[in-house]
Amino acid sequence: MKKNLLSVAVKGALGITAAAIMVPSMPAFAQEDAEMVEEVVVTGSRIKRADLDSPSPVTVLDREDMKVSGLTDVGDLIQSMPSMSGSPIGTTTNNGGNGSVEIDLRGLGVDRTLTLVNGRRTVDGGDYQTIPSAMVERVEILKDGASATYGADAVAGVVNIITRKDFEGVELEIQNADFFDMDAGQQDSVSIVVGQQFDKGNFVFGAEYVTQEEAFQSDAPWDFFQNSYFIYPSSAIGCEDNVTTCYPLGSSRIPEGRLNIGGDNYINTGNGLVADDNRLYNYAPINYIQTPYERFNFFVEGSAEIADDVRFFTEVRANNRSSAQQLAPMPYDSRPGFDPAYSGFYDFNGDGALESYNGIHQDNYYLSNALSEAGLDNQPASAVRRRVVEADRRFEQEVQQIQGVFGFEGTFNDYDWQISYNRGYRSRTDIDMGQFVGANLAYALGPSADLDGDGTPECYSDINDSSTLIEGCVPLNLVGGAGTITDEMLDYVGTNLTDHYVDTQEVLDFSVSGDGFELPAGTMGWAVGGGYWAQTRTYSPDSGKATGAVTGGTGLGADGSLYNTNLFAEVLVPAYDNGTQSVDVKGGLRYDSYNRFGSDTTWQIGVDVQLIDTVKLRATTGTVFRAPTLEDLFDGQFDSSPTAQDPCATTPLPAGCAQASVQDDTQLPGTIGGNTELQPETGDTFTAGVVWTPSFGDSGDLSVTLDYWKTEIEDGISSYGVQYILDQCYIAQDDSYCALVTRTNSYAIENVLNVDQNVAEQGASGIDFETRYTLDTEIGQWEASLLWTHLLERTKTAYPGAEEENLEGRYTDPTAEDGGAYAENKINYSLSWYWNELSVSYRGEYISALDADVSYVDHIQKIDAQLYHDLVASYDFSNGTSVSGGITNLTDEEPPYIDVGFNASTDPATYRLFGRGYYLRLNHKF
Repeated sequence: MKKNLLSVAVKGALGITAAAIMVPSMPAFAQEDAEMVEEVVVTGSRIKRADLDSPSPVTVLDREDMKVSGLTDVGDLIQSMPSMSGSPIGTTTNNGGNGSVEIDLRGLGVDRTLTLVNGRRTVDGGDYQTIPSAMVERVEILKDGASATYGADAVAGVVNIITRKDFEGVELEIQNADFFDMDAGQQDSVSIVVGQQFDKGNFVFGAEYVTQEEAFQSDAPWDFFQNSYFIYPSSAIGCEDNVTTCYPLGSSRIPEGRLNIGGDNYINTGNGLVADDNRLYNYAPINYIQTPYERFNFFVEGSAEIADDVRFFTEVRANNRSSAQQLAPMPYDSRPGFDPAYSGFYDFNGDGALESYNGIHQDNYYLSNALSEAGLDNQPASAVRRRVVEADRRFEQEVQQIQGVFGFEGTFNDYDWQISYNRGYRSRTDIDMGQFVGANLAYALGPSADLDGDGTPECYSDINDSSTLIEGCVPLNLVGGAGTITDEMLDYVGTNLTDHYVDTQEVLDFSVSGDGFELPAGTMGWAVGGGYWAQTRTYSPDSGKATGAVTGGTGLGADGSLYNTNLFAEVLVPAYDNGTQSVDVKGGLRYDSYNRFGSDTTWQIGVDVQLIDTVKLRATTGTVFRAPTLEDLFDGQFDSSPTAQDPCATTPLPAGCAQASVQDDTQLPGTIGGNTELQPETGDTFTAGVVWTPSFGDSGDLSVTLDYWKTEIEDGISSYGVQYILDQCYIAQDDSYCALVTRTNSYAIENVLNVDQNVAEQGASGIDFETRYTLDTEIGQWEASLLWTHLLERTKTAYPGAEEENLEGRYTDPTAEDGGAYAENKINYSLSWYWNELSVSYRGEYISALDADVSYVDHIQKIDAQLYHDLVASYDFSNGTSVSGGITNLTDEEPPYIDVGFNASTDPATYRLFGRGYYLRLNHKF
């Protein structure tokens, strides 16, 4: 159970704890042990150092910390750490997920956290499904802006995955994880790692296979998973004591259909058309709450000395993943701006004036029969909304990714140098199932009749002329109620849509480092270098989406490229050293030039002050910037259905409205997506802290760190929001915003263009506290540890002139910009015991209470604080076999109900969803 020498030295020298899981580690090194560590590069600098001190706060997760969690997704483990916030997607994100696992350092957005593998960029930009846990030696988390070292993206900080380069032997591992109160959701993994050290080189090979079973909301034991509840006053279902109640609101797209005929709505409950009774559809139970996936990861690393002081190295990683999400069946909506239908003109008022509509033709066989039976006038359904429960709505992804690094490193005249080439390719194919073809819908909802008398209607251009038969067309019954859409109808109008994404990356990197001038306090260290970074993206949507000829999110494809050349320099100056007190100053400067938006220069200055042997002060200040991602620039523009209020559908009518509008749904048609005119974000960061490592002789080892941090961002990439655009156009009467709004002939909103802009300001500040105490006794080794992040401030100004929002301590709609959970306090703590080959560890995870927005009433929902308990144990046998297992969420805490929670009315990124669980792992080393 002894830990890796470098990992322990890193923790001891930086005065940090072991992160979220905090498994017991060996006592802190004595001075002679620290001197055994060769010079290495710690995340956040290019300068090699032996003492590993850094003015920037760094937290380290080592391999044992990860194994004890029972998680095979490294990203899920990192996101549970106190320094993480927000609500990024993961494999429990069904609506809005894509099978990826992302992290959000400081809650500033996933695109502002840089992910590296061995200090190098990944083509996926931070999808932790591509990083197998079997290859990870440790994770270094730099909780400070690092644009001066790494360039774009390193705004909130850096997560650097360090792989198992020094592994020797063969290791086999299998694991099973499941939940006690669930009949679904099991996860299984198997991995193998093989390594060999040679006189002049080494190689490591590994492979990992992981499967995760799907789980529906109906599989979980929580009541609110079973219905689509919302907080609303004056209802019968209790939700919050003495405040308000929960109401099963559901969706207006119902299996019985909802037809607007002559200005009134009708539904069919199975006995013909009747007046709408305002019933709603419970979409909750048949949504996934854990999405299935199957992934295979392969990696190989090696190095060889090819000449004196010259070494060749290579790293190759490959990933193949199949994943899926499943939502409630297709909510079809024929209103303008939503889904295709039959489009025509009709004299609704009987005065000879024809009006356009998007719905069902008056001569449609099923509509005309239903109207006749109900005694209604023969006219088209001017709007049709129906939940197509006869077909599943499913989204599948196939991801293939490969990344290769090839390089040389060595020494020349006491200078260390390195040059590397990093090439990555990622392909993702998305398949949307349960969608409909617009042209076929137009035919199937057009005129139809049973002219041949066989009891089955056919499609015609004119039901009075049998020669106008539309071959192959099957009339669609949207007015017969649930179960009346047959397989033949679905085969005709249904389709699977296929989208393709291809991303590539090329990075050429060169650096030289060494010692400079001899100063009275020591030797100056320095590093210089430069590089070239090229990215390309191609998004090719299904042709039906590109032409707007299908249901679902339609939009155009896009492709583009982004190229960067850069130069950087770092210096480390020992400014003062009297043998007891010392002052080191670090400076960094970086120049980046992009093909799309010019150049930028960033800098950082840090200071490290050793006051006495046991107390050190540290601080950094600098600038950061984030270039727009390829997704920001070239993700195409596609349909959305945001919730907003049309000002022209209110009373009194605003002065900017040409006439009154009618809005019969809370959702409006909109367009979102990439914007090729985006510019980089800029910002400033500051950290200041103290490290205390007192000596207690033989009574134990203690390390304590306390750091204040602050990040501010200007020109943030965000969107105005549909409501703001509408208000600026019709209330403020700003014509530039009116240009983003399109209306139909009847003045109903047809579309609102709401793409990303450089309009927001972001800010975050807080305090990190970390401590660890290790004690050797006659009955074994004990270790207690604690990580605590207190979020002082998380602010956002959505656009120029808007009021500053305070997000700390709040939960906001996660589908909105910067929505999600921002707990003021997150704490991870543990108490661990080692005795011979047995280890036992208890850990706790605390998330403070939140104030949450509410959808349909002016009210703030109180979300209680959550405290999770885990108990884990491991035993090593003498033959190389070890067995470990754990009980997670020991007290069976249920996830909190959140009114605006987008997935299962909770937050899958923050809370545990399935109650008490377990994992078992078997490991054997040869």
